[in-house]
Amino acid sequence: MATSLKTREKSPIAVLLDPKQDIPKGELEIRLEDYLNDKIQTAADFGSLATLIANVDKQKKQLEDQLQDARNKLNEAKKASDNHVSLMLEQTQEFERQQDSVQKRLMIVTHSDTPEEATRRLKGPMEKLRRVELACSYVELLKDVDGLTKEARIHLPEYPKQALKPYIQLKELAISLAQLQEPAEGAAVHLVNYVQSTSDNLWVEMKKIMTDEFESILKKSKWPDVASITDEASREWSECFERLLDLQAPEIMAAREPLVLLPMTVLSKTFVLQFKYHFSSGKLTNQNHRLGDFMFEWFLGTVAKWEEFLRENIGPILAAHFRNSALAGNTLYVDPVAAFITSLLPVLKEKVDALVSELSKEPQHLSRFVNQLMVFDESVRTSFNYDGGNPVYGWKGLTWDVLDVWFERWSQVEKDFALERYREIIRSSDAGQIDYDSNGPGKTKTTYGAAKVTDLIQTVTGQYNKLRRFSHKVRFLIGIQAEILDQYIGRLNDSLEAYMATTTTVGRTLHGVTKQEQAKLEGIGGLESLCRVFGSADHVISMLKEWTNDEFFVDLWDQLQDRAKVTDVEDNLAGTMTYNEVKDCTSGAVGSENEGSVFDVTIESYERVKKRAESLITQAISHAFPTQFREYLRKPQWTTVGDESTSGSAAYLVVTAELDQPLQTMKQNMTFLYKTLAYPPFRRIWRAAFDSLQDLLFQEVLTGQDFTTLGAARLMQDVLAVQSVVESIVNSTTSGSSLSMPRLREGVALLNLPIENEEGGMTLKEASEEIFATNPQAEAAIRKLGFTRLTNYDARRILQRRMEGQS
Repeated sequence: MATSLKTREKSPIAVLLDPKQDIPKGELEIRLEDYLNDKIQTAADFGSLATLIANVDKQKKQLEDQLQDARNKLNEAKKASDNHVSLMLEQTQEFERQQDSVQKRLMIVTHSDTPEEATRRLKGPMEKLRRVELACSYVELLKDVDGLTKEARIHLPEYPKQALKPYIQLKELAISLAQLQEPAEGAAVHLVNYVQSTSDNLWVEMKKIMTDEFESILKKSKWPDVASITDEASREWSECFERLLDLQAPEIMAAREPLVLLPMTVLSKTFVLQFKYHFSSGKLTNQNHRLGDFMFEWFLGTVAKWEEFLRENIGPILAAHFRNSALAGNTLYVDPVAAFITSLLPVLKEKVDALVSELSKEPQHLSRFVNQLMVFDESVRTSFNYDGGNPVYGWKGLTWDVLDVWFERWSQVEKDFALERYREIIRSSDAGQIDYDSNGPGKTKTTYGAAKVTDLIQTVTGQYNKLRRFSHKVRFLIGIQAEILDQYIGRLNDSLEAYMATTTTVGRTLHGVTKQEQAKLEGIGGLESLCRVFGSADHVISMLKEWTNDEFFVDLWDQLQDRAKVTDVEDNLAGTMTYNEVKDCTSGAVGSENEGSVFDVTIESYERVKKRAESLITQAISHAFPTQFREYLRKPQWTTVGDESTSGSAAYLVVTAELDQPLQTMKQNMTFLYKTLAYPPFRRIWRAAFDSLQDLLFQEVLTGQDFTTLGAARLMQDVLAVQSVVESIVNSTTSGSSLSMPRLREGVALLNLPIENEEGGMTLKEASEEIFATNPQAEAAIRKLGFTRLTNYDARRILQRRMEGQS
């Protein structure tokens, strides 16, 4: 029942409906019947009838109270609405009466017939009134500016923190006026300028008051004579030092560039005057060509001299002042040596800028000075851990700002010097000579010229490896080093072209080579010419590969890759150099995940020259064999019949006379190449050459001539003679050496099979029967003889040349 009552209390129906009028009588009777049926269901329920009637009366009374309360609120709302409407009507009528009154008075004052005409006549006086009000505002503002200025002066020098409050208000006012001026189309120019200049002048004045006090204290303590500083004087200037830091606090917090601390400016004033005395006056130390020798050493020496004093006396003050502040980890403000360096750098930078401008017309001195400047920057960083307030990238150095202006001029000077030095190297008389002391045995010997060129490249690296800007380093790499290497590889290619023009028929026809020029490139002369190119290219490749592991070039490659991965191929990658220009000059791996280095393209170019030179050396040796062995190939004595006792062993025979000259030439060539080239290229060249010689002797002699037993024995002796030349050079006695002629040796051994059975070996007749039988039998016989290089066809051709076998 309580729940039902609560629900009905919240229902708007109880308020909006009148049960006597709005609810039909039949529905009321039904509801009453349902209620009674619900409450009186058994005879026992009649016992609580009185209580039920009392509850009904109570609920009825509550409903009547709620209804009366709702009616009262409705009446109050109606009254409030009527009052609001009446008030709005009265206000509207009052506004209309006032408007009519203003228009009447306006026309009376202006003697105008219409309100519009009266308004036009009042514009002039109103504008004057507005200007008067504006002038009053100006005066009030100027009074405020003057008051803030005077208030700031009152607190100095004893209470700099108190003086900062009015100054900060004045500075904020100046900034606010400047910001408001732009939307106002530049209005109040004089006022804005006056407030700004007043705030600037006040700051200068405040600093002067404080610095003058500090200077007087330092003068009284006879600074920089630290021995005469008493405890009392030390306490005074420590307090004054702290007050200067308090004064400069807003400027320090707003700084975005390295800022010189105000007290450090006063402390370093003596040293600044010393610097100007030595390097900006008529002293002998102020010589443009030698300033780099003097002033950098003076600077480093001065800082080193005062380092201990600064750390002991200034360090605690700075640490205490900036403790728990945002600058507590910034060395510019908590490291006294860094603060001292920062205070000295402006006068040095001023001198450096002026000096570079003067030296820009003297290339040699400009080059030397910029190098000294880079060394100085690095010395400051390493000697005093100076990072310029940037712990991530470190101090950019004085060189950074100098090269912002003078990089193009300086890089052109360095390039001109490098190219001139390269031309001197190339013109030198020993440029093309092989330096046999450049490497030990078993390694390729380079030329004096190639060694000097790589030394030049290394010198250029030393000129720019201290640069901080990536684009500058890439410009040096590509614009100078790559240029020199390109010119040198062009010279090596020209040498190969000149060799081919002299040694080939087509070249001699096209270029009109003389017999003297041709003779110079025959034999050892030709090999030496090619070995110069090969050795030079090999040396450059070796040095470039060594440099790719150098820390500087590894870092440069990493920087290049990082930039390339976030740069579009159409955009510039290093300064004005495009992505593709850098990639074409450094490595095809630029911008990819592949391993690489900044010298990949150059190394590939020199590898091609080296391979071409090696190929020409091999051709020079191989192509000369037919001419060198011409007389030997024409020898008709292979069918000579000799004594049986001597024909059975080659040891009793001498080398064919026609072979002496070819063997001597071969020995000379091998000796020269052995001491000039490394073992791997030496073996590659002679392996290919002996393959050519083997084919020549196999076709022209072994299978092209008829042999008696004595002739076959002589051929064996000749082959052994060739092998002995090889062994005498390379100290190898292995018959299976890669520099032997295994196929020819097997063929000659087959040709020398005995007619009669010796110690159970296979005779000539037995071998012929087996080899000329079926192919399987021939293969079995060849294997039985221990031959691995001969084919069935080769063996049959060789046996056909043995005259005893023919019979």
